[in-house]
Amino acid sequence: MISRDVRLAPMTSWLVGGPAEYYVEPSSEAELEEALRFAHEQKLPVTVLGGGTNVLISDKGIRGLVIVLKRFNQAKVSE
Repeated sequence: MISRDVRLAPMTSWLVGGPAEYYVEPSSEAELEEALRFAHEQKLPVTVLGGGTNVLISDKGIRGLVIVLKRFNQAKVSE
């Protein structure tokens, strides 16, 4: 489910940073595809965050869709 204006500070090791304009934590490939389709349709930039360490987010936040992969547990590699 894609949410709006989600605070990112609690999700980083530095505990600073503004909100994500749009935010999603996909747990499957289908959810990830849906999020990417949403961003494409809305012409939004996409930012991918892993575990939130070694990243410093501006107090202004991140424009576009922020995808956090901490719940993502599937991956397929294909040629």
